[in-house]
Amino acid sequence: MVYLFALSMLVFLMALVLERVYHLLPVEELKRRARDHRPHTAEIYKVVAHLRETDVLLGLLGSLGAAGILIMSVRTAWWAGLLAVLVLAWLIFWSPRPRDDGWLWVAAAYCSPAVFRVMDFFLPVLKPLSNLLYIGHARRHTGLYEKEDLLELLNRQNHLADSRISEADLKMAFGALTFGDKTVASCMTPRKSVRFVGEDETVSPKLMDELHATGFTFFPVIRGSAKETAPKIVATLALPELLKNLEKGGRVVDIAQRGAAFINETCDLHQALDAVTQNRHHLLVVVNNFEEITGVITLNNILEQILGPKIIDEFDSYDDLHAVAGLTKK
Repeated sequence: MVYLFALSMLVFLMALVLERVYHLLPVEELKRRARDHRPHTAEIYKVVAHLRETDVLLGLLGSLGAAGILIMSVRTAWWAGLLAVLVLAWLIFWSPRPRDDGWLWVAAAYCSPAVFRVMDFFLPVLKPLSNLLYIGHARRHTGLYEKEDLLELLNRQNHLADSRISEADLKMAFGALTFGDKTVASCMTPRKSVRFVGEDETVSPKLMDELHATGFTFFPVIRGSAKETAPKIVATLALPELLKNLEKGGRVVDIAQRGAAFINETCDLHQALDAVTQNRHHLLVVVNNFEEITGVITLNNILEQILGPKIIDEFDSYDDLHAVAGLTKK
């Protein structure tokens, strides 16, 4: 009787531990680890690849072991049966989960070849049983309902010590999810920092130096004075276009892109990106509800909210403008 009790306990504990280990990691993660030759992973993945049949087999073994324990305990004394029920309940519902690098993981790996052979032998029976038991079995919900849940998931992933997603990729995903929440006003260059270019200014190295020193690539071209409350925007000047025409000279208005595109400062970045795409202007003039110019926003400003770091322009990597001109000409 003692031997039967010990055998029942061993079968129950083995089925319980294997079930916990086999459900510890997703199948895809086990497959990746097995492909990377992680220790003791290939043996476990071989079994978990047939998880439904394995669940049925372990469920049957665990049920037989638990039944044997209860029968032996009740035959001994009523209190022994009650104690066995409490112990089994604790093991099933409250016992701690094993770790993927602990001794239970290693033990499960050593037992897995035998489990696989038994499962393979009884597969003609286990497969129909698994299909029957899993009919209408609902997939577990991910727990993700809203965008905020995804943001929280990314935040948790960023703080995992063994995360295999780079911080730059996580920031980009975070930026893409929060892209539509940002307004033009929060990302624009304010008017006080904008360098307005007069339409009659001369294309010259002096102008090139002044514009390059601002750190910007696109500039609104105005008619009249920049000190006016509502200067008239007539074109957009791109620094590369100025560089190409540096030797020819002439007026700014002759080389600038005619016209201007406007956007309200309360618009979100999705609307700003649509405006850039539809108007084919890399620079949008930002206005408020009173049609006053409050700043400008460029395509780079918009994309930086997704990509994170400041986008490097082709001129930013050169300090010597004469070298840039010489390289372009060459």
